[in-house]
Amino acid sequence: MFHLPLTSIPAQFGNIDIYLFDQLLKGRIRKGMRVLDAGCGSGRNIQYLMQAGVKVYGADISEEAIANVRAMASELAPTLSPKNFVVTDLTDLPFEDAAFEVVLCSAVLHFAQSEAHFRRMLQQLWRVLKPEGMLFCRFSTTIGMEGKLQQVAPQKYKMPHGPVWFLADEPQLRELIYTLEAELLEPLKTVLVERERSMTTLVLRKKVQGS
Repeated sequence: MFHLPLTSIPAQFGNIDIYLFDQLLKGRIRKGMRVLDAGCGSGRNIQYLMQAGVKVYGADISEEAIANVRAMASELAPTLSPKNFVVTDLTDLPFEDAAFEVVLCSAVLHFAQSEAHFRRMLQQLWRVLKPEGMLFCRFSTTIGMEGKLQQVAPQKYKMPHGPVWFLADEPQLRELIYTLEAELLEPLKTVLVERERSMTTLVLRKKVQGS
């Protein structure tokens, strides 16, 4: 009987977010879909998707990050255009409305400068998402950390590891879901990382207007 080596898992899937991997297992990201990774960084969440035949796009404010992702794409998915990967602020995505079946945004939104900035980024992610599409976000929040962090400005907190982050709270997320008229594909899931931070996963479906 042939067994795949466990060591093949990192080579195949890279450093993909485990909660995004869960969405793959549930069949919500499939070959041929147009997927945007907003704040893609070095591409850890799209390495596997490139190899799986997904039409991947990436956006990041870092020129170096986009250069690295373009180099990775040229090796793993040479049919993808380098123009799929753009240097941009997430408040001004250079894509048409309803361009993507899936929009990913992992470990980015807590870098917002203010609530207005946070909302502008989310509005852009929502704008480029097709009706029936999935928005997957993972970011730090105050959920489970209430009273445990040093607040330095409205919704800005000095994190135990040093930086100051914008942290949304649960009522704010519930209000955003209501305002967007979105459907929760998963219950809000928050993981507490010791006393350092909490990371919340938000998975939404964009309803067809009038449904």
